[in-house]
Amino acid sequence: MTEKRKYERHQCFESIEYEYWEGNPETVDIGATAPRKGGGHMLDISQGGSFVVTNDRLGINMPVKLRIDAGKGRRELMGSVVRTGLLKNNPSEIAMKYAAVKVKEDAYLAIRFDEVHAEINAGQFTSRK
Repeated sequence: MTEKRKYERHQCFESIEYEYWEGNPETVDIGATAPRKGGGHMLDISQGGSFVVTNDRLGINMPVKLRIDAGKGRRELMGSVVRTGLLKNNPSEIAMKYAAVKVKEDAYLAIRFDEVHAEINAGQFTSRK
């Protein structure tokens, strides 16, 4: 099957922390509103986004700031949630793809970064389970 993604995905299993905002995605002011803190595991990343498993429930289009260890340093990547759902009893292709990965978290977030991060490459992330 041909990959339809614009950017190559790099599989990984990285612990991450993130901040997220609640409310109406059209009106939330991330500069004036205190974020909530969350965490989970990043299962893949590309120059344009990432796939995260978590126990938090975030809404579509809500802003997210990921904090990840990449290569030689810690990075913050801003983005927004484009898809979300529960992993168990989910017939979607996304949930089935990651069902075999043993994670404690029960939900997933597909995050699109606000800007392309051309510096992201496979060497920064290893598949550690």
